[in-house]
Amino acid sequence: MAPIITRAIVELYHNAGMKQPTKEQRVVLLNELLGGYNLTCAEIAGLTSEAASSFLLRHGAILEPVQNANRERLAGYIYVNATSGHIFVERDDLFVRRRFSVAHELGHYVLHFYPLIAGITRKDQYEQIEITESLAPFLSEDDTDELPVGRGVQTDLSIQLPPYEQMENEANQFAAELLMPVENVQYLLARYAPDCRGDDLIWRLATEMMVSRAAMRWRLRELHLLPLTTAQWN
Repeated sequence: MAPIITRAIVELYHNAGMKQPTKEQRVVLLNELLGGYNLTCAEIAGLTSEAASSFLLRHGAILEPVQNANRERLAGYIYVNATSGHIFVERDDLFVRRRFSVAHELGHYVLHFYPLIAGITRKDQYEQIEITESLAPFLSEDDTDELPVGRGVQTDLSIQLPPYEQMENEANQFAAELLMPVENVQYLLARYAPDCRGDDLIWRLATEMMVSRAAMRWRLRELHLLPLTTAQWN
């Protein structure tokens, strides 16, 4: 676990006034965590950056359309300015995939965008902040180990951000560690591995933690817990 991600998750719970989950806790409560950073989340059917921009205009969150908004289909999207942040997810995605999209965009905010905004001292630059990030649609299958792919960041401050590939890796790692804390995964493995194997075990763990099988498979591989055998947990 990267120290920067560990610290970000600890701070996330602190700002939300919540305790980090115990090993027996199954599901991370994302809505409560978003409130710690004054973030909102909305679900839009047929999500695009243009649809998100229209939503923000209708609700008075912005006065002009988002720059470079288009009709490319998305699984997730985040819009950030100097005073607020708004996360959007595709309403028609499976619930577990919507949760990962929210966690991914939340990772971008706490790891990359919030620190950038907090470090700005020039008033004129601060008032003109506008940052967006897009997440490509999920693959139709759930038997892949791949996590969703980002479509890029749009901002005039991009030169002050890390390389995008690094940001994407960190956002996915953040989402995985937030939704599937290592202690919780190990606890559930010890509980179910004696009676379940292979895909059945992955399905059981994913169901308990309300994530997709693809996300759980990725997390287990990242924790060096694949392949799984019953002997490991006897």
